[in-house]
Amino acid sequence: MRAALLVAPKKIEIGEMTEPRVGADEILIESSRFGVCGSDVSFYLGHRVAPYPFLLGHEVFGRVAALGDGVANFEIGQRVIVEPNYPCGVCAFCRAGRGAICPDKKAIGVTAPGCFAALFTAPAEFVWQVPDDISDADAVVIEPLAVSLHALWQSRARMGDTIAVIGCGATGLLLIHAAVAQGIRVLAHDKLADKLTLARQLGAVIVIESGDVAPLWRDENVTTVFECAGVSATVELALSAAPRGSQVVLVGLSASPASFIPLRLVREGIRVSGSMIYDHPADFARTIALVKHGILQPAQIVTDTLTFDQMDRALQLASTGQAGKVVVTM
Repeated sequence: MRAALLVAPKKIEIGEMTEPRVGADEILIESSRFGVCGSDVSFYLGHRVAPYPFLLGHEVFGRVAALGDGVANFEIGQRVIVEPNYPCGVCAFCRAGRGAICPDKKAIGVTAPGCFAALFTAPAEFVWQVPDDISDADAVVIEPLAVSLHALWQSRARMGDTIAVIGCGATGLLLIHAAVAQGIRVLAHDKLADKLTLARQLGAVIVIESGDVAPLWRDENVTTVFECAGVSATVELALSAAPRGSQVVLVGLSASPASFIPLRLVREGIRVSGSMIYDHPADFARTIALVKHGILQPAQIVTDTLTFDQMDRALQLASTGQAGKVVVTM
């Protein structure tokens, strides 16, 4: 089968791989569309080490090609997506419904081979049927939408509130889309004008490219600040500019130290929390329902669609930070 293999930093080769065998309780999926994620870009640029050659990818939409023994409730040809993080299901966090932070979870395209190939197998427990009401274009963006919704749902933001979103990449844009749909007013911040244009199109009422945001956020009564850029500078911005009594939710994955003044956070009652992917299985089910009923249309953030032979170009484009969501078709 055809596969897009990362053979070295910034080098993707389209080649042949042995077709995966379908194990018991697994589903073989014929891939149709892929989403390119920031974690794929991190491996592509060499910021994270991979056991070359490595199969990237975790956002996939396709059709059921074969069923393993014991798999029920699926049919050949059915449209499906995959929840690509597999919590162990038995640790204390999983038993408490917090599989997102399971220390033993398996993540395809990160800790295990990914899905950028013609065929891909996944445990049936983590394969989701795509309702007819959902388009192929929306289906491939459901996984990152679940990430943004998880962050919004675990925050204290409610209908009628005003929130600030720092970083208008895919996660930030989807969070803006979801918040606006739930009656939340959004202020967006990014250093790129094109990203802010997308944010405005999704319903952000104020977009900020640069400058001191703290006075504006105070005047606008911002209740929650979402940091979605994933760099230390924006983490520091979120913590230093958060209004009194507000909440800061760290969604981006910055690995660099960030400084802040603990006294201010304590004295002004600023709550800081992190949001990691989503919890299995509730978050995916709720996300699919919101798209099925037309409340959310995540494909709005897709700015570029390339073919499988252009996978290297797709990763290059995503790595510039200029695009919204990059999608690859098989």
